[in-house]
Amino acid sequence: MTGGPRGPGRHTLDSILRAAGEVLDEAGYEGFNTTAVAQRAGISTATLYRHYPDKHAVLRALIVYEQTERSTALGPFYEAIAMAPDWRKPLAESSRLMWRMRLAQPGGRATRRALQMSPDLWEWDQRQNEEIAQGLARALRRRNPGLSAVQAKRVALVSVQAMVSLLDLASLDPKRGLRIVEEAIEMRAAYLARYLD
Repeated sequence: MTGGPRGPGRHTLDSILRAAGEVLDEAGYEGFNTTAVAQRAGISTATLYRHYPDKHAVLRALIVYEQTERSTALGPFYEAIAMAPDWRKPLAESSRLMWRMRLAQPGGRATRRALQMSPDLWEWDQRQNEEIAQGLARALRRRNPGLSAVQAKRVALVSVQAMVSLLDLASLDPKRGLRIVEEAIEMRAAYLARYLD
């Protein structure tokens, strides 16, 4: 895991976040605790508490890290949606990338369930989705200058929220997950075609 502060503490923080994702995957939100995270990271709980005061802070840091990685990864796709001859291809590729990232990141799927179980984290997630939607809204307006800022923001938010919800559904059933993602991509493209074609 990368990003954030550099130097000797960065390795410890990376270890904590990786361990947190693994513990969350194995134990779920209910079984997630700092002792298990510290043991998995190979550090003492005192060291963990120097960086994070409690399990909620660890969980929030993991979620912030994952959301930041996803948001950063979406930037080039928004540029392509705005400028490419066929906007459907980068839209589909961005959705598939989000799916792959959820599967690859330790805790990628489990953090989504944790977000739904914690009111504070759920509110934070909604704000993150709105920020992601703002990037898509800018791309929509660049592609179709006839869209008002209000309309582009609404359309982008519906698109992002629908895709996030369907990725959440796909995460619950890995056997059918990819098929659900592909159907979600088709649905999203059909919705956005009203505004981009």
